[in-house]
Amino acid sequence: MTVSTNVGTQLALGAQRLRAGASPEISANASLEAGLLLAHALRTTRARLLSHPESAVEPGATRFYQALIERRARGEPLAYLTGEREFWSLPLRVTPAVLVPRPETELLVERALALRSAAHGRVADLGTGSGAVALAGNRHRRVGGRAGGGAPERGAT
Repeated sequence: MTVSTNVGTQLALGAQRLRAGASPEISANASLEAGLLLAHALRTTRARLLSHPESAVEPGATRFYQALIERRARGEPLAYLTGEREFWSLPLRVTPAVLVPRPETELLVERALALRSAAHGRVADLGTGSGAVALAGNRHRRVGGRAGGGAPERGAT
């Protein structure tokens, strides 16, 4: 049986659980990750949670949140739990069927953009999962990238 409680209590309990039984990486970010998971469970923003810690959390949402916390404590990627990962200021939908874009991949985009501006050429992001590199490049319209999996561009060899 889950007792109805408030946002502040749930955030504290979630962070405590992540600190107690998770990897050092997860433990180090326990408060942040607990907030992101509660925001996801309640379909709101982390800022809203932090500004209204007294808000009630319904039992169903509490159970869903606790399940997310347990999955995260076992090491499941945060992006798989929320279904989203921001990359290069783009919100990307993420499932276990695709690779989660890593922070280091943003460096790859920076390098690709630098190469593209240095010489007239093309950059392709093929077969990598989310297509984050091509999406970021195309957003800045300096890289003629394509997300992998589609038919080749007309005239491409």
